[in-house]
Amino acid sequence: MIPFILVCKRISDKFIKDEMTVYAAQASFFIVLSFFPFIMVLMTLVQFVPHLSADMLITVLAALIPNINKSRPLLENAISDLYIHSPGVILWITILTALWSASKGMMSMERALNRIWGPQEKRGYIMSRLICTGYTFIFLIMCIMSLLLLVFGSAIQNFIAHTIPIISEITQNILNLRTLLAVAILITSFTSLYAILPRKKLKLKLQLPGAVFSSLGWILFSFGFSIYFNHFSRFSYTYGSLTAIVLLMLWLYFCICILFVGAEINYFYVRYKEGSFHPYGFEDC
Repeated sequence: MIPFILVCKRISDKFIKDEMTVYAAQASFFIVLSFFPFIMVLMTLVQFVPHLSADMLITVLAALIPNINKSRPLLENAISDLYIHSPGVILWITILTALWSASKGMMSMERALNRIWGPQEKRGYIMSRLICTGYTFIFLIMCIMSLLLLVFGSAIQNFIAHTIPIISEITQNILNLRTLLAVAILITSFTSLYAILPRKKLKLKLQLPGAVFSSLGWILFSFGFSIYFNHFSRFSYTYGSLTAIVLLMLWLYFCICILFVGAEINYFYVRYKEGSFHPYGFEDC
């Protein structure tokens, strides 16, 4: 028990020494900043999906989003405007803005991981930017898949059961394991992030402990966060219409902090495998 406590203290000390909370704040700011242009792009591209009319899109969103009736007129007006107005050059500007902001957030995470691992290999700015942009796409897809499985799993199953009943049994079996699938997706995503993003050659399998910790930490924290703010928080009285943005930034900030704790765990795990780790002291902190 004592060695475990000492290890936790060493991880905590290095987390503070490496100023991970500063990097988490920077990364969460740019990622939140990228949400708005990404949403604009997605909503604009929806009109190009074949055989998908504005009425069909409104029906699907009404089935997926709970308590939509109060804001349905606003939703209908917004979607109707998308189908009337052509995006033109603004679409490309929005895409570039979203990519720039999201990749800046990922570059902040890269700098944090480089700070954790110390001496780095040389990597050009263009290569670093390309890697961060590419991983931004991967990370976004992983997060969307996890969100769909955990949050909208039941709604998706009900929608499929009414529209395509032939495959409803198959999708039901898949969705019954949605929590395990979401955890597996997060573990895969975090393992690759820990191994690829830093400017240091790291073995993929040695990044698993931190990835497992971060995945479970994200899910448990998100669950506790939702319970707290659903029942005990009075944020809506303080921030009004900004409540959603404030909660999003808080949630993302703490989730990225958990991600960096996982990276610190991997740092000491690698040291342990190299033989330079002991619960009562480390060769290098």
